[in-house]
Amino acid sequence: MEARQLKRHRGYILSEAGRHKLQVQLSELESQKGYKFTLAVLARQTQLVDPQGLHSATIKKIFEQQTGVDERSIKTIFQSLGLELEPQDYNSANHQESLIKLVDASDEPRVIESKQNQSPEFPGGPVPLDSPYYIEQSVLQARARAEISQAGGLIRVKAPRKMGKSSFTLRLLHHATSLGYHILQVDLKRADETVFSSIDRFLRWLCTILSYQLNLSPTLDDYWDTEAGSKVSSTVYLQQVLLKEVHVPIVLLFKEIDRVFEYPEIFREFLPLLRSWYEEAKSDTTLQKLRFILKYSTEIYVPLNLNQSPFNVGLPINLPLLSTEEVQVLAQVYRLSKDVAPSLMELVGGHPYLTQLALYHLWSGQFTLENLLQKASTPAGIYASHLNQCLVKLRDGAELAEAFQQVLQSDAGVCLDLAIAYKLESLGLIKFDDVCHAKPLCKLYQQFFAAHNPQVNG
Repeated sequence: MEARQLKRHRGYILSEAGRHKLQVQLSELESQKGYKFTLAVLARQTQLVDPQGLHSATIKKIFEQQTGVDERSIKTIFQSLGLELEPQDYNSANHQESLIKLVDASDEPRVIESKQNQSPEFPGGPVPLDSPYYIEQSVLQARARAEISQAGGLIRVKAPRKMGKSSFTLRLLHHATSLGYHILQVDLKRADETVFSSIDRFLRWLCTILSYQLNLSPTLDDYWDTEAGSKVSSTVYLQQVLLKEVHVPIVLLFKEIDRVFEYPEIFREFLPLLRSWYEEAKSDTTLQKLRFILKYSTEIYVPLNLNQSPFNVGLPINLPLLSTEEVQVLAQVYRLSKDVAPSLMELVGGHPYLTQLALYHLWSGQFTLENLLQKASTPAGIYASHLNQCLVKLRDGAELAEAFQQVLQSDAGVCLDLAIAYKLESLGLIKFDDVCHAKPLCKLYQQFFAAHNPQVNG
């Protein structure tokens, strides 16, 4: 029993108060110094306090608040920024998990219990709620459920393409619905290009689609005031029309919200507005009915004041790659030997979609493991369509193709420009090592792109 308790000790994580203190201090220091405090800069800064300093990976864990670290590391990052660590700035990770009442106390990967011998669906879209072919992220789901139950709760679900954002969000929305909440969804991918021509056009589009989802005829002209501006007008419409029609909490889900990064006028105006709605929803106003979910594929890489961004508040959910143990569990659900897991891990590195695709084809009997591995990066392999899509996206951006080619050619990893690194990460093509150098995500990409230069068109 004692050994098990030691095994489950998860260290410490920042509290909301601690994170806010760090963010305010970082914003002030960046204004004073005139440059960004990247992970690499922060790592060097910690060496002023402790000669060993902290690895970039450790600092990343501290800011993400999802993985426990030792108390000394948190104290070091505070001291390196001229702050004093106080008891309210951090919590025991074990205590945090007990507060949100984890439904599964086991360390073992868990799948959903469902109908016996239920056949798998072809991988591609969100994994259905009752599917046994899904690894439950119990800790992350429990944290997200706790956050969404609070007035003004905000959850940021971030992961590269095909990493399971939709499946995770589907389960969170199901929980919100079970609480009686009303769900409103804003899919930025469905917005016409002209919607992003001005902030006024964008906010009128947003209020219109929310009205439709509440079965209301849009009455924007009755509330839109040119003198007050579109941000004030949209807020008044939200308060006096949309929220008055619903008497239960509302979950406002923004899908692919990182699309606004492509339009400077929109992100400079809309993201601070969204942050203001979040802050007002924490107080006793009509906005307190709101809860927010932001679903996106990459870190924010556009210039935005820390105090105006919705991407440094609320609960961050960074979906992980599958572990070997989780792939073994999935293999057995597919009625395959768990011995296939090491080979699949070596090939696709625990990527959820790529793993599920392999398991599906092995289950169907279309491929043996040996045949699947042999043809994986070829036009005859199961990944041909996915790999060609990745190739097209790379060739659409010369900077991305050039940067990824550098990553492929380096055994030690490459330190990339942040914006380029985030875009490649959003495509799911790279991962970061302990010092935040970019490397190919998996052997499959290494093999395919070695034979297909992403810089060559045609």
